[in-house]
Amino acid sequence: MTITQLPADLAGLLRGFPVAGELEQAFPFLTVDEHGFPHSALLSRSELEPSADGTRLLAVISSSRTGANLRRSGHAGLIAVAGTVCHHVKLGVTASVEDGRWLGCAFEVTAHTRDDIGITMEPLTFRTSAALAEQESWDRTAALLAALERRLEQPGG
Repeated sequence: MTITQLPADLAGLLRGFPVAGELEQAFPFLTVDEHGFPHSALLSRSELEPSADGTRLLAVISSSRTGANLRRSGHAGLIAVAGTVCHHVKLGVTASVEDGRWLGCAFEVTAHTRDDIGITMEPLTFRTSAALAEQESWDRTAALLAALERRLEQPGG
């Protein structure tokens, strides 16, 4: 089953780009390795963006293991926390672009569970910096996300 829209509150958590010096959520991104075991990576908003129409989630993957898992299975999961809600999202790759070792993917949301336990939770967080933005090549990530969005706007994208 495919959900046609990302839930608005989840899209709001993922939309936008980190600002240096701010506290940002690190989103656990889950794939399955070649032996069938879970593999996790932590992504930030510098690597995630809802598509312009809100029907897909775009992601840039720089980890070679995570990229290999996505190429092999085409499936992933994402966890996002806001207040008392934990979003569990199942994703399926619908399109991809490559830029050297980096993989840009467009995902359809195949399932979403909003787990509201009524207790305020603190998400995984990190402090951004100009040095981190340079180290992780946020400008390159932004360019790859934009290229992926342009590809989706083309007929058959």
